[in-house]
Amino acid sequence: MTIDQHPYKVSLADTAADPGIPERGWVNMDVRWLVTAESVGAKQGVFGVTIFAPGARHELHRHPNAEEVEYLISGQGVAYVDDDAIELGQGEAVFVPRNAYHGFENTSSAEVVMAWLYAGAASLEAAGFVTRLEDEIGG
Repeated sequence: MTIDQHPYKVSLADTAADPGIPERGWVNMDVRWLVTAESVGAKQGVFGVTIFAPGARHELHRHPNAEEVEYLISGQGVAYVDDDAIELGQGEAVFVPRNAYHGFENTSSAEVVMAWLYAGAASLEAAGFVTRLEDEIGG
């Protein structure tokens, strides 16, 4: 017997897009937080999907309390981890250590679909979110 409805089941189609924080480097990103403390009661992880339109980007930032993995479902772009620019394509992933500056840019003319997860925190607030600019100006 299968169960269609379950409190641990989430759907991309049923998850509202986060309006984001463009003033802190979320540029033209469609962010969906699927698995979180709020959505399913997660304690140590977050899973989501971000859709990057051509030219969209996530500016450099860090998470003091979480590691992150980013996996491209489709498309291609450049992932930044600390001072490295890493070309990513469909089916490739990059690991981001806790507190490492990182970001992503869709450098192609096609949409990028990225799945990502935090390990060690069950929300953005718990992971922490500090932009490189905030660190540089003492914000």
